[in-house]
Formats: sequence, C-alpha cells, structure tokens
Amino acid sequence: MRSPATTATPARFASLAELFRTGGAIPRIPFRSGTLPVVRHYSGGKDLADDITTMAARHPADRIGVIVNSLRAAADLMRRLERAGLAREPQLCSSTAAAGRYRDLDLARPGVILVHRASAKGLDFDTVVIADAESDSGTDPTSATLRMAYYVVITRARERLVVGWQRSRLPRHLEGLDGCVASR
Repeated sequence: MRSPATTATPARFASLAELFRTGGAIPRIPFRSGTLPVVRHYSGGKDLADDITTMAARHPADRIGVIVNSLRAAADLMRRLERAGLAREPQLCSSTAAAGRYRDLDLARPGVILVHRASAKGLDFDTVVIADAESDSGTDPTSATLRMAYYVVITRARERLVVGWQRSRLPRHLEGLDGCVASR
C-alpha cells in the first residue's frame, strides 16, 4: 500500500471531493490534473460487474478499489466477479470474518478489492469505483456524515474515479456535479 505522502489525489478528484468537504482547513489542490471523474448509471449488478471486469482487463497492473455502502451489494458483486474469470481473484474485506480469505487482504497486489465505505479511510487505489451511490438516495444530501463519507472515498483514487449508481433517478447528492464529472 502506498503512503498518501508519496501519491497525491489528482486535482480533478480533489476538486470534486471539495464539494463534499464539511470543514477544516482548505487543502491545497494538487498540480497533477488526472482524468475527469465519471458518474455512471448501471442498469444492474451484471452491468456493474461487467464494467469492473473490463477495467481490470484494461489495467492489469492496477489496484481497483470497489467501495460499497451495503454488505449485501458487496456479496452479490463478489459472486459476479468470481464468475467473471478475472486474471486475479477478487478480494473482499468483511469485518465479520475473524480471519482467512475475507479478512486477510493483500492490498499491495493488483486486482479488484471490495471494501466497505467504513474501511476505506487510509487506503488508496489506482482506480476507485463507488459501486452503490444509490444506497444514499434517502439520505439528506447536506448531511455531514454523507458528505464526509464521499470526501474520504473520492480521495482514495489516484488515476481513475467512477461514481456508480443504479435505479431510475440520479441520487440527490450527485446532482449539480456538472463540470466536475463526465456522465455515462
């Protein structure tokens, strides 16, 4: 795992994260611009898994952090990714596991790593996919807890950032991001 001191959040991700920051000193925006973050609508779990599988194939040396808010979503996505035939077995971190496959992760190895949002702080990934932004649809978009969570997960990305959502309507906390993100 790389130290935050040696890798900086690209300016475009930092600018997006700044929209969710709740207070404290204003951080310096990094010089490195990075790619434009993407907000992507997924038609369902299969579409999401297919997109992650494609990312892993295009960037085989990268660590792809898939950050979820729902453990049920993580388990479903893990099953789909295991069947997808990825070059490297996906990893899933579960706080309920005492030890073994779902507790002992190799965060330095390339591949897909599924983590719960509450476990993302302090980690960094080449690509971050926020897989289930729709899980926050019922939350007040001005909630400090929600905004801090998105600030943290956005700043985990080093090269690429995808904020994914499902259902029929864009979650309210993702409205008004025009200019900071590309939509697909």
